[in-house]
Amino acid sequence: MEYRALKWEILPNPKRPEERCIGLITLNRPEALNAVDVRMRVELDLLCDEIARNGLLKAVVITGEGRGFSAGGDLKTEAGPLYADDEDFDFGNFGPYKELASYFFNDLRHEVLQRAFRKFEDLPPVVIAAINGPAVGIGLELCTLCDIRYASDRARLGEVAVPAGFLPESGGARNLPKLIGIGRAMEMIMTGRIVEAEEAERIGLVDRVFPHDELVAAALGLAGDIANNPYLSVRHAKALVKYYWNQNRTEEGWRRELDGIKEITRTEDCREGIRAFLEKRKPEFRGPFNANWPFGDSDGK
Repeated sequence: MEYRALKWEILPNPKRPEERCIGLITLNRPEALNAVDVRMRVELDLLCDEIARNGLLKAVVITGEGRGFSAGGDLKTEAGPLYADDEDFDFGNFGPYKELASYFFNDLRHEVLQRAFRKFEDLPPVVIAAINGPAVGIGLELCTLCDIRYASDRARLGEVAVPAGFLPESGGARNLPKLIGIGRAMEMIMTGRIVEAEEAERIGLVDRVFPHDELVAAALGLAGDIANNPYLSVRHAKALVKYYWNQNRTEEGWRRELDGIKEITRTEDCREGIRAFLEKRKPEFRGPFNANWPFGDSDGK
């Protein structure tokens, strides 16, 4: 498969140019602020397999093309399968099974995302996030799966899934509390509050902040420092740190995330969240009541 939503390069070690052992992943949908659509999910899944097979790599840097890291899940492409768009989505010739097909394809996109992110978190090389601007939703969750997080002074980070009618589905509920504490993590998850780069460094969400134009060079420099160490020492040290870090990562936890997002994306509140985002307005969530809303209209009637 040709990589289009991602760019993938293997770069030489700056201190030993003959040794090509540093990978550079660039999220490559700048027109959508690198929002993670279906194709990017599939490409990341395949790229993780490629990286895992490459025994020469010691470090990988991931960043975003253009003005930011990632705006999270691409709600424009999610709207159609969930019937949250004005236009009738064309699933092909499914006849009376068309509505069932919508559920199938919606479930599939989330299963592919989780599979890709699980592989990404388990990559053998050390993975460094170079957060070059906004990183929200699953864009932020992707950063929490990295081993080290460097950020531009223009970075803005937030877990916006709940206010948009979704939930953290890719490790955010597991990793955020370990990085910044359960109280701060709960606040970010439940409110969608955006954290600026300086605060992100102060609370431990990112490890270091750099002037914007120096970020990628700093991340690649760190990758070079790592690459100068013995191969087995780097591999085993990362594997050991991740072993302890992942003590609370379970198959049941992954299943709860996937089951939760599948249930949520069948609700009217989820469709309302998508519509509100696309229409740039405040959503009107009605919980389990939907059409049987008992509290009057939003204008107080």
